[in-house]
Amino acid sequence: KSFVGESDGRRVANLISYLEKAGKIIRTRHGRTYKISSAGAAAAPRPKRKRIVGTHRTDKRPPRIREIDLSSLSYVPLPRAPLKWEEALLSRERARTPEPQDHFEVHAADWCIESVNSIPLGERPDTAFRQTHPADSGLLLIDDLGNAEGLGQIEAAALRYDRAGNEVVKAALQHGTYRIGVHPLGRGLIAMSRDCTVHAYDDDLNVILETALSRAPEILALRGRFDISEGELKNHIRCVAISHQADSYLFTAVDEAWCVDISGKGLWGAKLPIKEGWTRVATPSDDVQTSEEVDRSLTLMGLSLPIDPDLVKRRYRELAKEWHPDLNPSDDQSLGNMKALNLAAETLTGIEAQSLPGYTGATFIKDSEHQELEIGGLTFAMDMMVNERFASDWIYAASFAAYSDSVYLAGYSGRVVEIDESGQGVRAYDIGSVPRRIVDTGDYLYLLTDTRLYVLRENQLHALVDTFEGGDLVVPQTGFGLLESKRLRWFREDGHYLGSVLSKDPIRRVYSVDGRMIVETRTRRASVTGVGSFWE
Repeated sequence: KSFVGESDGRRVANLISYLEKAGKIIRTRHGRTYKISSAGAAAAPRPKRKRIVGTHRTDKRPPRIREIDLSSLSYVPLPRAPLKWEEALLSRERARTPEPQDHFEVHAADWCIESVNSIPLGERPDTAFRQTHPADSGLLLIDDLGNAEGLGQIEAAALRYDRAGNEVVKAALQHGTYRIGVHPLGRGLIAMSRDCTVHAYDDDLNVILETALSRAPEILALRGRFDISEGELKNHIRCVAISHQADSYLFTAVDEAWCVDISGKGLWGAKLPIKEGWTRVATPSDDVQTSEEVDRSLTLMGLSLPIDPDLVKRRYRELAKEWHPDLNPSDDQSLGNMKALNLAAETLTGIEAQSLPGYTGATFIKDSEHQELEIGGLTFAMDMMVNERFASDWIYAASFAAYSDSVYLAGYSGRVVEIDESGQGVRAYDIGSVPRRIVDTGDYLYLLTDTRLYVLRENQLHALVDTFEGGDLVVPQTGFGLLESKRLRWFREDGHYLGSVLSKDPIRRVYSVDGRMIVETRTRRASVTGVGSFWE
């Protein structure tokens, strides 16, 4: 603006655009901004040509796909996850979160802030790396917009720190990261670009896989089934994931999931049943409750975590015999007690109380969408007819298990289905809302939605954590954290709350060194003692 004597940045941007189209100047990416050179300048770098990637598949036909029979699976109903908290609840929770008086503060813990230091200019974290993923080797950060400094014109980049917080490798990725998957207990990463090229990397960010998913036999069949154009394809492929040993990978498209060996052999395919045409034997409850209300329900029924639906069912029957109004006609409080018991049972199981006595583990029966309406003595039959694309239970989250090739698939319906190494369904968890992340550590299973985190072990619910402020899940080996913009809440593996670190500025990086938790903003670094190490 100063060079041309113009204060309006929009006019300058238009001028640059016109000169570039006219071939008078060349504009190239330079860090987070652009460098402008004369069209005749020999030193002006040219954008790199797009790599042409083929398919690595060794099989001409995909493996047989199995439709998951949900009625035959072990079923674990859980308290319903709300789609969105009411504004009153959200405001109330925000009021509980104190504003720090200093740059960093510890709350509800015996931790101690050992030191707060200004980060030297050359060591400050590059804000282009917006995504944080703890992994077995340390901490992996992803620049998904290609704005990382010092790497030239790129689509995306990755940066890895070791367990001591030292930078190990920083490199541009070969393609963009429209979808990304990092195994929290594995090494490396997998991503998919907007043109549906899947690319995976080892711990040193060396390429171990590049394949055009648009040419995979499974995707070719799916495009024919749903009449998907090439431009729409990226929106139908929702997930990519890599196994613990990086020897197989997973991708999902609409309601299908496919597991492929890293060498190119298809291993199995699984398909979730369509949403319409299926009804639950156990009717889901429409009520959602906060974790405090879950605690009150546990107290009312004389229970404590961990719990499972059968335990709640047995306790419900015991208390119903004591409190039911028909069995206590002279007790004026019996009706109120029974209503409270019904609400508590619904809260803890996620299914309506009247369904609980007859609940036997069955979940779904096939049914048809058919209604009859009588008008003026005439009966009209009505059927709901929709395109299969809209009736399908789209898979919106997927991940591999801790130390095996079992996977978890989460449909839009809120069902999370566990699939074994051969593609057979094992069990289904029902939370009523699709999780954003699924993490299996071998000991515990974490399901994170936009509003709630579930902590499960051996099909028992161990903890519920409400996530009013959203946040991401940070899962090293010895616990887990919920990282919000200016707060890190830390928990034991079983979901027991340990404490929080609050910051005045957005938190950019969290890691562990010598038993100290290091929390960094853009300009400051805090060392917190008493938390313990991230890794065993």
